[in-house]
Amino acid sequence: MCTAPVVDGGLSQNPCIYNQVDFKSRDVVLTFHVGLALRLTYQQEREVPVAELHAELLPGSWRRWQQAFDAYASGDEAENFQAVGMRLRECLVSFIGEATDESLVPDGTAPPKKADFKGWVEHLANRLAAGDSSAKLRSYLKAISVETWSYTNGLTHAKNAARIDAEIALKMVEHLLGMFSAARLRHARLSVRCESCQSYRVVAGVCEHCGWVDAEHVPHPRREISEDEQARRLAEPCTPSSDISTFMTPNDFGG
Repeated sequence: MCTAPVVDGGLSQNPCIYNQVDFKSRDVVLTFHVGLALRLTYQQEREVPVAELHAELLPGSWRRWQQAFDAYASGDEAENFQAVGMRLRECLVSFIGEATDESLVPDGTAPPKKADFKGWVEHLANRLAAGDSSAKLRSYLKAISVETWSYTNGLTHAKNAARIDAEIALKMVEHLLGMFSAARLRHARLSVRCESCQSYRVVAGVCEHCGWVDAEHVPHPRREISEDEQARRLAEPCTPSSDISTFMTPNDFGG
């Protein structure tokens, strides 16, 4: 993070992140760099903290989680942090709406009420982590669900709520959504197994290990693109980078 000058309109032999043309003092450089790092960290925190593929499993829930983060960033009073709790409670209700249906309920058992978070999560955990081999995961999913719901609801009524209380709630709900998404992917992975060699390497109904073919495999339907959408995409010019030769590599910072 030095402040070497620019030589002949380009980088000096000891290239730096900040040069003296824009930054006259090391104190200014340090202040700017720390502030930039904090801004980047803040932006990363408010983004959905899971891979896009995982986030697509619960789009409405993650959208409400982001709205709760916006409420967290909107002020420093207890009312702002209580609003975070309300947003997160909406997020959890949205979660059971997206992740559950009556097929989870055993025959002869009445389904929970629509907004009964604990009741629906009980059935969901039983489905995603069924059997003796998944007992610990099933217990964990249920435990974090009960504690997250309890803490979030408590935050909505906490007249002395502080910023750290809202941050804890955000992290708890973030973790819950991530864990159930992972459990869902695990369940789907375990349910697709070669009947011949028991390999998990079954892709599009064919075992990559032994060649077994799943006669009941149904391909995912192709997403049709309308003529208008296709024309819009083709109308957008493809503009490759013409300045890649100026990009710096880690070796450029050596010496």
